[in-house]
Amino acid sequence: MKRKRLLGLAVVALALAGLVSIAVFRLTQRGPGGAASPTQAVVAAAVPLVVGAQIQPDDLRVLRLPPAALPAHVYTSSKDLVGHVLTTAAVPNQVIVSEMVAQPGTGVGLPPLIPPGMRAVSVKVNDVVSVAGFAVPGTHVDVLLTGNPRQNNDPAQVTTVTLLSNVQVLTAGQQFEQEPNGKPEKVTVITLLVDPAGAQKLALADGYGHIQLALRNPLDRVAEKTTPLINGTLYGMAEHHEAARGVGRAAPRPKPAAPPAWQVEMISGSQQQVVKFTVPVANPGDHQ
Repeated sequence: MKRKRLLGLAVVALALAGLVSIAVFRLTQRGPGGAASPTQAVVAAAVPLVVGAQIQPDDLRVLRLPPAALPAHVYTSSKDLVGHVLTTAAVPNQVIVSEMVAQPGTGVGLPPLIPPGMRAVSVKVNDVVSVAGFAVPGTHVDVLLTGNPRQNNDPAQVTTVTLLSNVQVLTAGQQFEQEPNGKPEKVTVITLLVDPAGAQKLALADGYGHIQLALRNPLDRVAEKTTPLINGTLYGMAEHHEAARGVGRAAPRPKPAAPPAWQVEMISGSQQQVVKFTVPVANPGDHQ
């Protein structure tokens, strides 16, 4: 009997708690005068949405939220988003804003992710080049180039330079996003976001040297200026360092040859003397 009484009290308590929750919710939806607070229809993600995928009708849902709680540039109709491509991933019930959507006409996949004036260039990598697979989408790297600028067989002339600094990784293989748990990606190709000049450098470096990626801290955006490092300096060979500094300089002009001279032997009685005469050489630009 006592147990039934306790059970009945528990049921009543739960019912009262539910009524109180409903009352509190309704009060929060009402303004100071007791009137219901206005809401606005906004479009949100209904399912997880990935970068580069084309939005379908089933991917979206419409929520009604207080206008004061909404960000700027929201969408009020699903028709305005269907067929477009996201440049930023979205989770269920996340309100979608225009900054997350690619411009119409940019296509699907990788092209919408390339900002105007930039280029996407892919480079071949392995576990070493890709920093053990941790050069994943969204990370930033420096691109190092190692090669012989003199194109000879002297190993002491092999030089490493920082070709590009603070470059964003767009994709690892065909992946547009990082793994949630930070798992590295073992891929053979990485796509980098560079300007047109950087695209030219990468294309040239791919044929005349070896590329290595150096992973950066995402908060470190300073482009460090480094000098080329030549192989000979690692072994204390200063002459190779001086040779590296001279790469690209104009060759010194050869010293002009000494002007021709004539000699005349003069004999006066028992005296003999040799007299030399220097013949002046006219400059190429002189007119006779």
